[in-house]
Amino acid sequence: MIVLGPPAVRFGSAAVGAAVGLFASVAADAAADGGEPLFLPALVLLVGVGTGGWLAAWALRLGVVVLADHFLVRGLLWSRRIPYSAITTMPDAGDVTVLPYIGWWHRGRHWISPVTAFWVSPGPLAGPAQRSAATSVRLLDQYRIDRVRRSS
Repeated sequence: MIVLGPPAVRFGSAAVGAAVGLFASVAADAAADGGEPLFLPALVLLVGVGTGGWLAAWALRLGVVVLADHFLVRGLLWSRRIPYSAITTMPDAGDVTVLPYIGWWHRGRHWISPVTAFWVSPGPLAGPAQRSAATSVRLLDQYRIDRVRRSS
């Protein structure tokens, strides 16, 4: 099962990637008009649009993959596997406007993994996204509790 973040969060994060790509296009055009050697605008365009496209694609995947024995938390920069048995804290419905995170132990060290897919900034238009994120967080916690009960 895959629990994706609210569409407003995923598409809003993808807009950052689109902005990076657009900025790279404008910068490459300005460098080409400024008489720079041809490789420099091409390099700026390639790196900028590639980075923007990568950010946009990863932003659309923000969420949590629920597997048999662990969560796979997909973020913008990296993904993290968190075994159910190692989890110490889970976000609750009130955490979606702060920064929801999963606390867990690994090799004697306490880790905190933010779940940015369910982070919704407060505001007058954020109601539907907040409700969706809160429902997703409750669903994940219930699934984890059920899995831990079955394994013990």
